Amino acid sequence: MTRIVLCLATLLLISTAVLAQEFEIKKYDLNARVIPDELKVDIQARLRMVNLSSPDLGDKILLSTDNKPKLSFFINQKARIETIKVNDTAVTFKTAEDVRNNLLRVSTDITSTIASSKEFDIEMNYSVPSADRSTSLHISAEDTFLFPASFWVPVVHTPYAEHGADSAPVTLKVTAPAGMKVISSGIRKSETSFEQSMAAQPFFVVGDYEVLTRGGSAHPVEVYYPRGSNETARKQAEKLAVEAEKMITFFAGYFDVAAMAPFRVITTQARQLSTATTDSLSQTREVLFSTVGAVTVDDNLFRRDAIDLGTIELMAGAASRAWIDGQVLLRGRGTAMLRDALPIYLAAQYIGERYGESQRMEAFDRYRRAYSTIARSDAPLLMQSQIDRNYTTSVYNKGALIWRLIESQAGRQVFEKVLRSSLNRTRVDVLSLNEWRSPLCDVSRCTNLKTNLTAGGADRRLINEIFANWIDTVVLPDFAIGQPQSGGGGLESTVANFGTGDITIDIVATTDKGEKIRRSVTVKSSEYGTVTFPAGTNIASIEADPERLFIQADYTNDIYPRKASDSESFGLANMALSRNDFSAAETKAREALKTNPIAPTLHALLGRALLGQKKYDEAAKVFETALKLEPQTIQAYGWAHQGLGDIASQKNQHTEAAMHYNLAAAADLDAASTIVTRDGALKAERAANSIKIPDEVRGFLKSFDAAVLQSTAAEVNPFVDLGNLRRFAQSLVVRKPSGWETEPLRAEVWDANRTAIDVALKIKIEGKDYSGRAVYVISKTGGKISLSEVPVFDVK
Repeated sequence: MTRIVLCLATLLLISTAVLAQEFEIKKYDLNARVIPDELKVDIQARLRMVNLSSPDLGDKILLSTDNKPKLSFFINQKARIETIKVNDTAVTFKTAEDVRNNLLRVSTDITSTIASSKEFDIEMNYSVPSADRSTSLHISAEDTFLFPASFWVPVVHTPYAEHGADSAPVTLKVTAPAGMKVISSGIRKSETSFEQSMAAQPFFVVGDYEVLTRGGSAHPVEVYYPRGSNETARKQAEKLAVEAEKMITFFAGYFDVAAMAPFRVITTQARQLSTATTDSLSQTREVLFSTVGAVTVDDNLFRRDAIDLGTIELMAGAASRAWIDGQVLLRGRGTAMLRDALPIYLAAQYIGERYGESQRMEAFDRYRRAYSTIARSDAPLLMQSQIDRNYTTSVYNKGALIWRLIESQAGRQVFEKVLRSSLNRTRVDVLSLNEWRSPLCDVSRCTNLKTNLTAGGADRRLINEIFANWIDTVVLPDFAIGQPQSGGGGLESTVANFGTGDITIDIVATTDKGEKIRRSVTVKSSEYGTVTFPAGTNIASIEADPERLFIQADYTNDIYPRKASDSESFGLANMALSRNDFSAAETKAREALKTNPIAPTLHALLGRALLGQKKYDEAAKVFETALKLEPQTIQAYGWAHQGLGDIASQKNQHTEAAMHYNLAAAADLDAASTIVTRDGALKAERAANSIKIPDEVRGFLKSFDAAVLQSTAAEVNPFVDLGNLRRFAQSLVVRKPSGWETEPLRAEVWDANRTAIDVALKIKIEGKDYSGRAVYVISKTGGKISLSEVPVFDVK
């Protein structure tokens, strides 16, 4: 017992010591210099710090000897710290690896000067290298990006812990290679500097861009796309700018707060496609970044001629952030619900405004389907951290669904009023999801959304139930409703909950005359309930939770008589198509379209089924209909253009076929589809005699083949952009091919600096012959030609 008491006392002392030292970043002042030749960025970070530590911190410093209190920061694991200054005075520091977060921890002793200062400055000079490209950090001659997830800037708190990410106003200046454009968020003060007055996490992108602006001072939008892009890309940039302006207009009205800075849509040169014979030769790259005032998009988007629904959702969520964490500091447990789930919920609101209520509901159906893959094994939303494997699937989907549930239970008018007041920077400094106690609240206006909801008019019991069931813990009900039967009190229908959670749900019966009769019933975990309707009522169908407010383990038994959902109908049609049973696929697709006639993916699937039966004219009309429907899904877009390419090829309309195949390839549906559509474009261009491969490219490929056969880094590396393809280059050296022959097949100019080359490869490694297709992206930067990407490598 004595030992337990001593342990508890020790833990209490440690906890008190930790709580005694608390610091917040008030402002970031950053100066960065990009050095592509060395694949690094030199950075000077000056942080304005606020000291929230307890008054006795100075006494602890005087009394401590060996174990002095530390001021610590987290930074990129590979950062090389040169100097640290406190109020312009150099101090000694120590670094240690933070294994749990895979970061570097930098610390310096807390002096009496720091302890007695309410505010002070920390200046850190360091460099961050980037030998291998990641989703948050990349440095090359072509493009560079440093996103918050790379921890390129020192922070006191990681986003993985209860406090949440250190967001604050940012001043940023970047020195980049000549001719390259620097982009960040906030007000652009010069070509290389920005002032962000909203709460933000620092980032920047450097690349060779053209910019299209729109919206004026009221709804400012900027779209950055590759310089030298063709007319298709320019028109696509205009469409993106128009869509983004509509988003800014919507959210400015929704929150009744004007936009404070431009919303920037920035293309990146990351592709989400990877195929290969072996992992050692594959290339996997994916960048999607959404923050206050900016969003990045894949540059394949500018090789298409329509904006897909996924891009609209991504942009809308990003646009809303300026009115969420851009306005106030988000802190405390469950911050993910505010920072990441709320923008997804708001994206659905924008889609509803833009395309109608049915599309808003369809958005929540998508979130529901996406979350169902992990619903049975998920952790509570309150405990979710960005370091968790299922963070995105859980928070982005379940979180948005729970915001919809809160909106429904509180009432939309009450919910939106509370949301606006809670995110109003003139009234609130710090917002948490639930109660959060911190020294920061002693000097700031802190509030929490749960309290605000009940104070704003929402039913306290309902809000407490939602938080208890869906945020603080995990419940997963499974409602089932039975056929109405005659009983003593009239028509009775049994409602079961085969899952967990005591939930009150609505039951809606539809009579043979179309009349709706609504009842409510509370169904406890693993128990049954009953709803009663007047005797003599002729019920045609009955459904539990028809609005699908509650997340469930299974939705198939919510209605009687049973019927297939839209997703099930699509699955049946797609399954028949995969078996080449085109007639059955046509039948199933037409049945599904009866209940959802404006679904572009269903139309595209029907078109594929007709194409498989060689009903070319009918298929073409269906594909064209699919492409006209809005909002457009990327799958419908890719399938429709591929189908139209096939039909044009059958009719020997080779130029038109090549156009459709190129648009389908730009959809990047999957590796197989991309290879098939690029093959289609190759055949069509050959038939049209339109293939032109520059002599400069032919010469480069011939020299590259010779360098690969040398199998030395000295020979291979000069031909490869190591910032993008270091591992690819290393694999060529390590595996030492005895044969490597490249035949260029076709060229596709992407922009002023890059050309995609479809190539046929014949390779011999360790006595084995391989052959197949690849796509090389050849870049020309600063007069130097190099292999910068290998998005497709299908060699077997």
